[in-house]
Amino acid sequence: MRSARATACSNIALVKYWGKRPDTDPDLNLPDVGSLSLTLADLATVTTVTPSDDGQDRFELDGRPLEGRPAERVARHLDRVYRAGGGAGRRPPCRVVSVNHFPTAAGLASSASGFAALSCAAAAAFETDLDAAALSALARQGSGSAARSIFGGFVRLDRGTRPDGRDCVARPVAAPDHWDVRLVVVQTTTGPKAVGSTEGMERCRTTSPYYPAWVETSQADLDAATEAVRARDLDRLGPIMEHSCFKMHAAMMASRPPLLYFRGPTVEAVRTVFDLRQNGLAAYVTIDAGPHVKVLTHARDAAAVAEHLRRVPGVAAVSVHAPGPAARVEVLP
Repeated sequence: MRSARATACSNIALVKYWGKRPDTDPDLNLPDVGSLSLTLADLATVTTVTPSDDGQDRFELDGRPLEGRPAERVARHLDRVYRAGGGAGRRPPCRVVSVNHFPTAAGLASSASGFAALSCAAAAAFETDLDAAALSALARQGSGSAARSIFGGFVRLDRGTRPDGRDCVARPVAAPDHWDVRLVVVQTTTGPKAVGSTEGMERCRTTSPYYPAWVETSQADLDAATEAVRARDLDRLGPIMEHSCFKMHAAMMASRPPLLYFRGPTVEAVRTVFDLRQNGLAAYVTIDAGPHVKVLTHARDAAAVAEHLRRVPGVAAVSVHAPGPAARVEVLP
């Protein structure tokens, strides 16, 4: 075993992923709907995997030791990567140090960049020859959206139908330089969200009367949005992504008990974007399982959109992000 470091960027789903396929192996972590995302520059996780110097696994995130269930998830994922790369017997003990360069567990897809970076760093540390497609499939097992963070630009993850998950694959739709757009990220609070995505998805799937409609209508959104990206047509893509977003949150809110991730500033930021659009700016919102708002707009309009959103009472921070690169790896001395 050697030492390796990987950097993977967060991605934001424009056509949403929410819910896992029932009646399949839980370890495969297969989504119930396909998704289309944009990988973001600057919102990155950097993960280093090295041999442990005391014969025990050691995991650290943002300067703090990982324990309990989070540590178990990392250990299981290291096992997956080791086996997938042809490793036999007991996996070498590892020291894993990860740093998120943005808020963790707050609806900014830190698990996506985290498990993508972990997959790449571990594969290099274990000296495997896994390609990007194999790494994407492994990353998905750690976190569903992590499959997309292996690639840069616009990325599509298909649901698939096979029980073994072999047709649930992520693939690039357009490179980062395909389209001069920006995603404006509006942080409306700080700290982790109250209900994590894994728990929220299962609650929604099992209790929301709107969940079946959410699943049945998602494929049409995915196909239409993919074509809009290829055509660089924001006024076609924007309504599709907003429709996908609000369908997902409607299903969440109809869960028992309700899943309401919005805060007051979340709603006011959305209203601000609607007003901007009425005044001629092409800007469209999406919101993951969290309180933050993301706004897709042309690069030429991003500064104006960001300035308006900074004025919304309660907004903690606003940042502007270009399409980001694929995950990258370096072997350390």
